[in-house]
Amino acid sequence: MPYTILVTPPTATDDIAAVVEYYNALAADLGYRFADLVAEYFDRIAELPTASAVRYKPMKRFPYLITFTIDEASHSVNILRVFNTCQEPLH
Repeated sequence: MPYTILVTPPTATDDIAAVVEYYNALAADLGYRFADLVAEYFDRIAELPTASAVRYKPMKRFPYLITFTIDEASHSVNILRVFNTCQEPLH
């Protein structure tokens, strides 16, 4: 049974919205392709969140990491950030 994915507002939801807007400004539908890829990664994480010893999932084609925690008691995954690996951590 897959884990429930919980996206932390406002940080993770703001991260995703900002990236979609940025990439759509660069090329038509690029931001939506990014959002589709994020959804695919969320599905993978929901299926087996413990597959990685480190609680992040690097994304192919885009320089982003998905950071998350696992709550075994509620059988859920809390998505904390969708982080640009090219930016400084505190920005």
